[in-house]
Amino acid sequence: MQTHAPRPAIPAMIVSVLVAGLCTLLASGCATGLGPAAVRSERPDYNRQIRRSSDAEMLLNLVRLRYNDTPLFLDLGAVVAQYSYNATFNAAGSVGSGDNLATIGTGLGYAEKPTVTYTPLTGDAFATRMLTPIPLDSFRLFEQTGWSGARLLLVAVQRVNNVFNAPSASGPTPQRPPDYETFADFAERFHRLQSAGLIGLNWEMQEHETGAPGRNPRFWLHSPADPRSPLVADVAAVRGALDLEPGREDFTLTAFPFERRSTEVGLRCRSLLGVLYFLAQAVEPPASHVQAGLLTVTKDDQGQPFDWSKVTGKVMTIHSQEEHPRQAYIAVQHRGWWFYIADDDQSSKATFTLLNFLFSLQAATGKGEAPVLTLPVGN
Repeated sequence: MQTHAPRPAIPAMIVSVLVAGLCTLLASGCATGLGPAAVRSERPDYNRQIRRSSDAEMLLNLVRLRYNDTPLFLDLGAVVAQYSYNATFNAAGSVGSGDNLATIGTGLGYAEKPTVTYTPLTGDAFATRMLTPIPLDSFRLFEQTGWSGARLLLVAVQRVNNVFNAPSASGPTPQRPPDYETFADFAERFHRLQSAGLIGLNWEMQEHETGAPGRNPRFWLHSPADPRSPLVADVAAVRGALDLEPGREDFTLTAFPFERRSTEVGLRCRSLLGVLYFLAQAVEPPASHVQAGLLTVTKDDQGQPFDWSKVTGKVMTIHSQEEHPRQAYIAVQHRGWWFYIADDDQSSKATFTLLNFLFSLQAATGKGEAPVLTLPVGN
């Protein structure tokens, strides 16, 4: 009778290797927490890139307007990031002739498939929002939440009573210099008085009003307690420029059109397109583009090029150079040159942020106005 020798047991070392490999795979596949990990790691990255692309688009459109090129805004409708995870495991062992062999195979697969949806902002509804003056309520909200009155006035306001803020700059670059000196002086005095708490905008609660105030906007102006204060001259200059009733400190604030009275202050804001055109004058074009006639050159009475930094220099400066700038807050390329806002130019960065807020308020598309980021994760 033929007998068979008992099959030798698989060595403990091989068994331990197989078990360790299996446990490692199971731990990686079943306990990864891939969904939460994706949110933690990917959301900040998407946030940074969406913000950066939006800033680049805004700057590019400002440069386009300076060159009389057609701007285009894209609405980022949705960002869908699909993650997939696959794992495989195989193991084999053999025993014989004193040779103990074991093989282990594992497979791990990880894939990310983002889908980005853009929609061009066009149509009559968008054009109407771009051409409609910024609401007075929006201006007051910015003023009361700490934004510099001078910056708000210079950027968003075209006229206060009979004081004009470069109205010709609210469209394509004009041939002649704008009317801006008196308004620039008014904005500077407003800033000093605002810093001292002597001037501002407010809402007055009407009788029997139960909701939030806002139906009766007011403009107020006080004299400094010290009659020797240098701010006395600023108060007198503001009163004279706006032709306000002597001795009165509280005035009705209204938007244009209005019936001009010495007891009220009429404020006319620019449209969002007007704000964009105004800030486009802050672009410093390269001399070669000027000589080639690629953009309009404003000239003074002596036929010399007008320096637009006199109008926009306090709120924004957009530089240009042929090479990519190293210290740029945001930079875009147009017609072979780089245009950028310097990273250490805090005033321009503040104005750029204000512009983005104004765009969000004025040109919101309604449904889907904010990007929706979803992170479905599949195993």
